[in-house]
Amino acid sequence: MVSILIPVFNEDVRALAHELSTIGANLSEPVEIIFLDDGSHADFKVINAEIINLPFVDYSEAERNYGRSGIRNKLAAKAAGEWLWFLDCDSRILNNQNILVEFIKHAEKNKIISGGRIYQEEPPAEIRKILHWKWGSERELIDPISRMKDPVNHFLSNNFFIHKSAFESIRFDEGLFGYGYEDTLFAAEAVKQKIQIIHINNPVLHDGLEPTDQFLKKIEQSLDNLFRLKDLCQEKKIPFPVKSKLVLAYRILRMPVIYQLLGNWFVRNKNIWRIQLNGPNPSLKTFDAWRLSCLLSS
Repeated sequence: MVSILIPVFNEDVRALAHELSTIGANLSEPVEIIFLDDGSHADFKVINAEIINLPFVDYSEAERNYGRSGIRNKLAAKAAGEWLWFLDCDSRILNNQNILVEFIKHAEKNKIISGGRIYQEEPPAEIRKILHWKWGSERELIDPISRMKDPVNHFLSNNFFIHKSAFESIRFDEGLFGYGYEDTLFAAEAVKQKIQIIHINNPVLHDGLEPTDQFLKKIEQSLDNLFRLKDLCQEKKIPFPVKSKLVLAYRILRMPVIYQLLGNWFVRNKNIWRIQLNGPNPSLKTFDAWRLSCLLSS
């Protein structure tokens, strides 16, 4: 059996539930589709309760908010299937896509299969969602061959397939409660346990573009988690996996003499860059500078 596991938080999942229910009906292998709400607002709980009677669907609400790591662990514990497909609730299945068949074709007990994500081709009509779309379209859209050059850093938890025994040997570390890097730590732990990460071209559409103010808030949370990730890697004796230009720039600018010359300038400009990013034509270079200023001021 395949268990499709979807953590839900403040998202209308009715369309996704119908898409997955159709996939289940056309699949020769038994399937269950588990939606678990992680403390959404009441209005989302009301509309999402409509999916309860769909074929193969199990919808329930957690007793509290567990966070991105904890809710995935709860979903795995509920799963009856031997194979687990983790999918984010703001995903949409592409037309004529045999996505689950493709995952099953590549499945092996000691491998994690990462399918990736794509974004809509045209920019969103809402100006306040352009930054998220630009970031996703230009920075997260990486072909599988390139992702395989650094499988840990390019691993995203929005769309991956894993054997239940492999998941239980890793699990998501609930020490990373907020947004960001829980998937990087999960992937690093997998490699430590000699579970291979395979990136394939089997994406879902990321349909959950966020307004810039909410997106920036999440990015700030992720930068806080970056420091926590460093501590957790030391505790677990895992090499720190993040090799981004952002981390390299931070390390250079934290040097005392360089900080006095340049680092303090980044901190002073943080709020100016935030204003620019909320405009109609946000620059990813400005976004990079803003993220660096957040790290330096944390």
